[in-house]
Amino acid sequence: MRIMLSVWPQACHLYPAVPYAQALQLAGHEVVVACPPGAADDIVAAGLTAVVCGVPETQGWVRDDLPPDLEEMERLAGALAISPAERDTWDVYFQYYLMGVRFHLPPRPSAQNEALVQFALDWRPDLVLWDPWFPAGAVAARASGAAHARVLMCPDYSGWAVEKFAEHARLGGPALPENPLVRAVRPLAERYGVEVDDELLVGQWTIDPMPAEMRLSTDIASLPVRWSPYNGGGVKPEWLYARPERPRIALSVGLSTRAYHKGEWRTPKILEAVADLDVEVVATLNSDQLEGITNIPANVRTVDYVPLVQLLPTCAASINHGSSGTFWTSVAANIPQIITDTDEPQRVIVVDGENSKMAERNILSWVAAAYVESRGAGVRLNHQTQSVEEVRAQIHAVVTEPSYQAGAADLHNEWLAKPGPSEIITDLEKLTAEHRPG
Repeated sequence: MRIMLSVWPQACHLYPAVPYAQALQLAGHEVVVACPPGAADDIVAAGLTAVVCGVPETQGWVRDDLPPDLEEMERLAGALAISPAERDTWDVYFQYYLMGVRFHLPPRPSAQNEALVQFALDWRPDLVLWDPWFPAGAVAARASGAAHARVLMCPDYSGWAVEKFAEHARLGGPALPENPLVRAVRPLAERYGVEVDDELLVGQWTIDPMPAEMRLSTDIASLPVRWSPYNGGGVKPEWLYARPERPRIALSVGLSTRAYHKGEWRTPKILEAVADLDVEVVATLNSDQLEGITNIPANVRTVDYVPLVQLLPTCAASINHGSSGTFWTSVAANIPQIITDTDEPQRVIVVDGENSKMAERNILSWVAAAYVESRGAGVRLNHQTQSVEEVRAQIHAVVTEPSYQAGAADLHNEWLAKPGPSEIITDLEKLTAEHRPG
């Protein structure tokens, strides 16, 4: 088969898709990864074929159509009867997910997306696997006559929202404005005569590595799979050769944080807490993330970058922000986790009608923290409410109490029991044959 993967052109979106592309390529299929500029070097470094669609654009995030309409967010939340338990999910969908989608789906179809669809029309893939945060891939699939499926890299915010709108319509509720995701996808879809229906928005099926406790959508056809950690390659540093002399803890706050933020609100308290513990901490923080931090304890090693697949197997625990890459690499390494989260609402806080402040939590942190705590595989750390002494006690307990390692082992064994990317190839071949038009 000819298979095209299409992703948001950043490492945190590309890396989760790489194992599927590699597995399909090793199974003898012809595979390309097509996306806007920004990821070609990482694609090639993974041994894959890159197709760069269009040229870099300079406008970036400075666009009037990108900021979320907070009044619409509240109106729709009320009309859909979003419950308090669902509110964080709705806020992530409306503010973060939709803004990410609109970034690469401007109101007037971009030259980059036109190049993506044109490549699909010229190359004629049999199957398109696309990133839910980049639904231009779905339009390219439908326009070119390919079967298509989403590849989840986090809980299914978009599928959950599509189901909420469909449920409202099914129950005969008052007429709603259409799902904002439909508005975002429509300009590109109409350019190529593609109907924007639910199948276009959620794929003909979904490759889903999420456990049941972290799944948001309920009725979408899914193909379960084991998350296969890929963090990019790297030369192993000498200090990682030997086993550590005392318990080693990894501190990582992810690729997105280093891309978009300066300063790191969680780190100062964590560093103060570990200073008096008999542990070794490896903090994968770059200069932007260390901005404003003047005191690095003697038992903390800061490194700009080291692949987590190298670091975490040497560790007794992982302190992280709950995002998928770090979370699943920790599960694969069979270690307990300390996941940072707060009690803030997961929404943009408007400061003066123009400027806004983001919550000091990751858009997955509460889901991941609840999961590891419910399974005894770790704890939730709230840097805003807990004292240094409380944080220190948490870290000490996770490293020394056997129950946390037992909980982590249970999660690891469940993870191992799922089929890996190479084990779902036959399923992908069958599903493609069933769903490809003609």
